[in-house]
Amino acid sequence: MYTSFIRGALGGAALLAPLAASAQAQSSNQLALRSSLSISAIQTRPQGALGHNIDFGYGVNGAYQFRVDKSGFVSLRADVGVVGYGRDSKRSALSESVGDRIQVDVRTTNYIMPMSIGPQLMWPTGAIRPYVNAGVGAQAFFTESDVEGSTGHSPFATTTNQSDVTSLWTAGGGIYVPVVAGTTNVQLDVGLQYLNGGRARYLAPGSIVDLPGGHVAISPMESATHLVVLRLGARIGL
Repeated sequence: MYTSFIRGALGGAALLAPLAASAQAQSSNQLALRSSLSISAIQTRPQGALGHNIDFGYGVNGAYQFRVDKSGFVSLRADVGVVGYGRDSKRSALSESVGDRIQVDVRTTNYIMPMSIGPQLMWPTGAIRPYVNAGVGAQAFFTESDVEGSTGHSPFATTTNQSDVTSLWTAGGGIYVPVVAGTTNVQLDVGLQYLNGGRARYLAPGSIVDLPGGHVAISPMESATHLVVLRLGARIGL
């Protein structure tokens, strides 16, 4: 009985597969026509108490937009960024037993990763197309240390020294300037965004102190995490 059922199901699936593939292709085409991707270089400027504890950060941001209406006046936007806001390094022996015969580079980098989703409104025509957006999400702070050989180009050991995640809401705006029009549209993207993050614990350069015997002392800071983000990049699609 089960064999007959399986054969019948496979036969039905074989008949329906072309229809499903066609429907999926049409759905994919519609999704592509309504989608755009942005990639930007960003600078973060910490505000308030956060600005007293850490310096400017630099990194990249990626954004996906789905056009809700036909003209593109309303879109749903999702952002994720990675920013480094401080690094320190030192040369050290690989281990006490090996001694100074083998030297390695120990590097510590502090990161912020903001993530948000929300609506965007844009004027969809003209040589300059202003937009405004808002969103909600989360903001992660983490610090990683890695070890790399003096002649190597990739770390062979990594550890996370500190991490925390807090809630986030955003508000921002900017302009798109069409650069290439055709099958694939390319627009210059210049924008500014305010990130209102909740309280979080994080490290700054100097927050990790090496102690005798291979131990370390870690001194996290805690405050609200407000940032202003400056963005310059390109938008592809739509």
